[in-house]
Amino acid sequence: MSNKNREKFYLIEKNACPEVFRKVIEVKDGIRKKVYPSINQAVKEVGISRSAYYKYHKSVYSYQGSDLDSVDIFNIISEVDLVSPLDVLLIFNENSAKIISIQQSPVTRGRSTIQIICRNLSKVRAGKIIQGLQKINGIIQVNHNAIRS
Repeated sequence: MSNKNREKFYLIEKNACPEVFRKVIEVKDGIRKKVYPSINQAVKEVGISRSAYYKYHKSVYSYQGSDLDSVDIFNIISEVDLVSPLDVLLIFNENSAKIISIQQSPVTRGRSTIQIICRNLSKVRAGKIIQGLQKINGIIQVNHNAIRS
């Protein structure tokens, strides 16, 4: 791949960005946090046009910093006939987990292990996930390891 085809990224301090970029990020955050019911409402509240939002929404991102980077690894042993992987994934979805990997072991004696790896999960959300998983009928064991930088 030549250098011409590679995308280039710049990390710019918030105050140095044009106001429209900051407002696009504000709209994106408001939609993600469900502050606004629609993009139309969000752009009106923030004070930019829909066309400005759509022009930049795929190009402008906020950056939280590497000090928040973490990896959480969940190993869940379950009875295959009682637990659906979908039930397990719903617990992660309810807690806004950023799943980066899912693996399920082959079934042995009616049991299987599901390994789920997440990024940037707070300790509180990890605890809620563990509690939610333990409430599912057929979950035998939940092991959790966190790697925080």
